Amino acid sequence: MKINASTDVYCIIGNPVRHSFSPFIHNAAFKKLKINAVYVAFEVKNLKEAIRGIKSLGIKGASVTIPFKTEIIEYVDEISDIANLIGAVNTIINTGEKLLADNTDAFGFYQALKNYTQISDKKVAIFGSGGSARAGIFSLFYYDNPMRVYLVARNVNTREKLKKEIVRSFNRFGKSVENKIFCLGFEEWGKIKDEVDILVNTTPVGMTPDINSSILTKEGMPQNKIVMDIVYNPFYTTFLKIAKEKECRIIHGMDMLILQAAKQFELWTNRTAPVKVMRKSFLKNRRSIENS
Repeated sequence: MKINASTDVYCIIGNPVRHSFSPFIHNAAFKKLKINAVYVAFEVKNLKEAIRGIKSLGIKGASVTIPFKTEIIEYVDEISDIANLIGAVNTIINTGEKLLADNTDAFGFYQALKNYTQISDKKVAIFGSGGSARAGIFSLFYYDNPMRVYLVARNVNTREKLKKEIVRSFNRFGKSVENKIFCLGFEEWGKIKDEVDILVNTTPVGMTPDINSSILTKEGMPQNKIVMDIVYNPFYTTFLKIAKEKECRIIHGMDMLILQAAKQFELWTNRTAPVKVMRKSFLKNRRSIENS
């Protein structure tokens, strides 16, 4: 990749970002399509100053990660429907005149599942009640129509609050989901686990360095289901290993990561993302990140 005075700059902003796979993924895509652009990582302490920098330096686009996905909304000029619904942004497009905000996490989550199974009329269990669970549940009802979603989390107040926020947001768009979302504690999971079709871990449990942990034990994992973990480091989480032992079809966190990145790339460039190349770059470089 040759960098010159005409090279466009894209970036990821967050804190921390030193272990991000995004530079590998996006730079491989730019190289494949012979786009004169480079993608770099900026560990940001002051978001307001970072946004000023994006505008001043003419940075063409940015990925936004923890802890700025919500805070950044006050600094953008326009926001997409899905990002507005979720209340979180992971993508910035700089037109030169405006900063446009979008959320491709939702698309990546949904498409990762959709590539393996139908969503319509299925029962889905989402483990966790944080930002990723929020984006995941929004995506299921925004892009599709599951029969039922079980929101499984330990904190009663957090899971009930999340349900209310999701219901309220969809009501504004004229869609009722209140009777399709059910909040459960882990003590209730065993009663309904066998009727669920799809299980998704949206928590950081099992992420490096805590690689021996899992949100479910072997006894808590049902047989022959579709199981996805959004954690992509390590590649094979303990959650997925347990699922495979129970003859479930597993979906790696890599799938969501690559698909949300591909959607970002297309929003920035108006070109079809070379998904296979992006996935290959992830797989090639994942061990260097995992071991660093």
